[in-house]
Amino acid sequence: MRIRFARQEVGRGILRDALLRLVAALLFLSAADVAMGRNRTIHAPPAASALPEVLDIGDIYFDCKEGSSPRCRISEFMKHARVCALLVVKSGVVRFQSFNRDTEICRDESSDPDGRTKKYGVASVAKSITSTLLGQIITQSYRARTRADFDRVLAQSVGDIIPSLADGIPSAYVNAPLDHVLRMRSGVRWSEYGWHGLFSGADLFGSVVRKSMAQSILTFAHRYPFRRSATPPAFNYSALDTAIVAATAERLLGDRSLVSFMETEFWAAIGAEADATWGVDMTGTAIGPCCLRATVGDLARFGLLILNQGQAPDKRQIIARSWFDIATRRTGDDDMIPDESPSQNSGCRLEYRYFWWLLKSRSDFTAIGRDGQFVHIYPDRDTVIVQISDWDSWSDALLCETFLAHDALEAAAR
Repeated sequence: MRIRFARQEVGRGILRDALLRLVAALLFLSAADVAMGRNRTIHAPPAASALPEVLDIGDIYFDCKEGSSPRCRISEFMKHARVCALLVVKSGVVRFQSFNRDTEICRDESSDPDGRTKKYGVASVAKSITSTLLGQIITQSYRARTRADFDRVLAQSVGDIIPSLADGIPSAYVNAPLDHVLRMRSGVRWSEYGWHGLFSGADLFGSVVRKSMAQSILTFAHRYPFRRSATPPAFNYSALDTAIVAATAERLLGDRSLVSFMETEFWAAIGAEADATWGVDMTGTAIGPCCLRATVGDLARFGLLILNQGQAPDKRQIIARSWFDIATRRTGDDDMIPDESPSQNSGCRLEYRYFWWLLKSRSDFTAIGRDGQFVHIYPDRDTVIVQISDWDSWSDALLCETFLAHDALEAAAR
């Protein structure tokens, strides 16, 4: 009887999802009226950390694929790749910065012109920040210092940390190890892309959790009661995996919100130059997979924290170095993205770990946002590159060309 009841509930859930999509679409028409209630401000500290400027690279050439010739200038790349902002930090110094002057691209709800003071939406770059916040929280709450310390926490199932996921029809995340969720291998039956982008889990999440605020992240997770049987689960890119990590991080904080923690323990520690904003669900929990807005200077400061393996500008170790051995370094075949995955790019193959994209057979890695946003870390070259773009729709070709442009910028900054 319990199995039949569960199936009836799932069937009713499908109908309910369809109705909620319709309601959410109508509510989206008036989204501007509730926008302020869907975001929280992360205030900057009284004084920003230094980010000195020595701009001497110039408009360099590099081998490209999408331009009008096999050789492109960076300025040409910025034009045809619709780049809004490009910043290169080498050895703690800004060696290159350039901003879009075409008012027809990079347009959003902000009327601010492109530049160092504009707050840019960075889409899935927020995933990498969510992962890093979890590393900081585990460092503090569990006094984690070694890889073994982190592994003990990461081996826990999400349900061990958030027992409410087992209520009613249990969410499939109940038995998903936190380590698997961080590697997008939760096994939860989720569709990020849907059929030609229609009726995807990501669309439903955006409508129900983000836009209409009809459900919280944890309530929404109960819509997904099934896991795939494969062991270990295959890679499956999932916004919901990241949302669950954000909710888990917040649960580890006890009575404190993740947004509050980010402001006082993270944003202050990196010496941010400006306020940021982050979207939240109906309970005030940060929406980990997206919805963050920040300046390129502060995104560079975030990148420098990663480059320096958790050491803040004042030399405090706010995240244990061993976290980055787990989060940003390839550990073996478990990090491979299958060839058949929509997330794989045959032109410049990638691997994935803890919400970071790893370039295959290289040491550099990057956060990537949907419209061509990057916080690209070159750990062996002491370099961070921040790029904000307006691709409108994803382009595998532009991704590969972006990596060529970044390599050229890094080399010119030596």
